Amino acid sequence: MRTDYVLLCVFLVVIGLCGVPALASVPAGGSGWLTVNCNVDGAAVYLDGSYKGTISGGSLDIEDGASASTYKVTKDGYYDATGDINYVPGGDANLEITVSLTEKPTGSGKGWITVYCDVDGAKVAFNGVTKGTISGGSFTLEVSTTGTPYTTYSVSNSGYYTYTGSVTMPSDDQTVSLYPTLSPIPVTATTTVAPTTLIGGDTGYYEFHCNVNGAAVSLDGTYKGVIANGILDVRVYTTGSSYTTYSVSMNGYDTVSGTLPSTPSSGQTKDVYVTLSPAATGTATIPPAGAGKGTYAVYCNVDGASVSFDGVYQGVIANGVLYEVVSTTGTPYSTYSVAKTGYTTVSGAMPGQPAEGQIINIPVTLSPAAPTSLPTTAVPTTESPLPWPLTIVSLACAFGIVLVLGQARKNI
Repeated sequence: MRTDYVLLCVFLVVIGLCGVPALASVPAGGSGWLTVNCNVDGAAVYLDGSYKGTISGGSLDIEDGASASTYKVTKDGYYDATGDINYVPGGDANLEITVSLTEKPTGSGKGWITVYCDVDGAKVAFNGVTKGTISGGSFTLEVSTTGTPYTTYSVSNSGYYTYTGSVTMPSDDQTVSLYPTLSPIPVTATTTVAPTTLIGGDTGYYEFHCNVNGAAVSLDGTYKGVIANGILDVRVYTTGSSYTTYSVSMNGYDTVSGTLPSTPSSGQTKDVYVTLSPAATGTATIPPAGAGKGTYAVYCNVDGASVSFDGVYQGVIANGVLYEVVSTTGTPYSTYSVAKTGYTTVSGAMPGQPAEGQIINIPVTLSPAAPTSLPTTAVPTTESPLPWPLTIVSLACAFGIVLVLGQARKNI
């Protein structure tokens, strides 16, 4: 009989101990801890506006968190949960709150992207689709924070190089600002026609075709203008004194002279074709590759960013710019990229090859890269005191054991 009672006592003790958890998050004897339970892992927890960590495994334990006044639990795609922390000094040593986040319906979250540019009328496109134009120095687009994100944008206008860059999508009620810079497309030469004394009568034209832009054209020693985009039209009067000779000259090239065709009749154009050759230096007949130099000026808002042309490292941005001298007669570069850790890399097509002595600007704006995850707070895993429900169960088991042992003694 005694053996049966002993076995019953052991059984009751084992049942009571089975209800005791082996580990908990709050350390034994800890005071002032706040446990935040949440149905969404990865949600960020803030106490009195200060970030404390993220929910992991359904909860987050925060040391000294019970003394805070307010909490906020937030995650993109969900409505924020906020509330007060009602800590009473001298009350419970630790507090526990449970928060349930509600997922937002698709398209309900709103943010804005504002593009600032000093060229009014410039078109703004996102992912290749035009969304509007710059007006008053800016353009603002409202976007859904839960929809398909934009990754690239471009700003373009006639007479300017198109600017392209990457986009970081805004969070709910946030505005992301972009600052593209449009650079004018340089004009290599302009046509200047020297004033001609009116003689009377109708007019015709000599049209000079030349392989060197900027070359000066003269008729009978009188300057008439320069070659632009391969041609120059010189107006002449059909009833005035006829020009007989021409010359075309350019620094670094041998001057070409010749006899003009007969004076064009009224409304007629006569073509004159000229090919300039580089001036001879020693025995060389043409300049070697790399003899002519032009410059790319890469402007960037982030010093220390590295610049590469066609994947080849060129240098870093210093004081907002990197000047890179290149050969005008070598193989041209086709692409550029600007990168720095913590920022989204910007890549694009080269805006042409610089002519000798020319500087071509490449404006780049780097945007901070979106964080891949929020920092986490390590959760302690030491033993904690028993919650009061388990304490009551254990006491009940112990009381039962005492009664059983007492009854056993009476029956012995």
